[in-house]
Amino acid sequence: MDMFTLNPIGTTSALGRELRLRRILGEDGRMMTVALDQAVPRGVAPRLADLKSTFDKIMEAEPDAFTVFKGVAGHLLSGRTKQIPLIVKGSTFCIDFHATYDATVGQVADCLRLGADAIAVGISAGSEHQVAMLEMLSAVTEEAHKWGLPVVCHAYPSGELWGDRKGSTDSVVYAARAAAECGTDIVKTWYTGSAEEFRKVVEATPTLVVAAGGAPTKTPMDVLEQAANVMEAGAAGMTTGRNIWGAEDPAKMVRALKAIIHDGAGVSDAAKFLA
Repeated sequence: MDMFTLNPIGTTSALGRELRLRRILGEDGRMMTVALDQAVPRGVAPRLADLKSTFDKIMEAEPDAFTVFKGVAGHLLSGRTKQIPLIVKGSTFCIDFHATYDATVGQVADCLRLGADAIAVGISAGSEHQVAMLEMLSAVTEEAHKWGLPVVCHAYPSGELWGDRKGSTDSVVYAARAAAECGTDIVKTWYTGSAEEFRKVVEATPTLVVAAGGAPTKTPMDVLEQAANVMEAGAAGMTTGRNIWGAEDPAKMVRALKAIIHDGAGVSDAAKFLA
């Protein structure tokens, strides 16, 4: 027997990347992640101003992972006996000041120092800054994979050059595919309104796809229906921010979404967790 078949991964970075992805995705290969990175891109909402209290409520329900910027990771995690996989946000836009350009605010080295399980970076497809962001994504991916760190790309067709095609299924497919072509491990992108339309995104993207939770919904049931459609489309899961930390009871919303994403529950059964 060839000696290399006994341990194909050996001590290469591939093992670290595999183990970190396994922690985020779990045994079923699905993920229900909470985004707590909205203060810079969208402003400091009351629940984000009281971040530690909000985080404590969310962690009661044990989501698969959470995303924050490096500067608050220690504030939330230090001294805890139970840990939840950490995704460090390495770039950010700002809806008021630079809506279509993701500034680099975190490095692979930061993630390794903090014990993170992945780095997340964003691109604004169709922006006049697309070239720079694709170069940034490719460089981060190359560096991260060298050290066994998975990459999550927040790939949104938010650029001003789309015109009235912005937000169309075709634009979402393009953004997600661009991220995959650059080598990212997980693509987070906009939900396209139905299981049928989001399936087009999943099928066109040769890596794991998760849906962004999106803007605040009218009712909690709308969040659950979106999650059910995302999973029906064949996605790997969902990353939700405002519709969790802004919910009346964030822990209940996490449990309801986990029921849909991990257990295959229908909307009505998942809604029981909100009672």
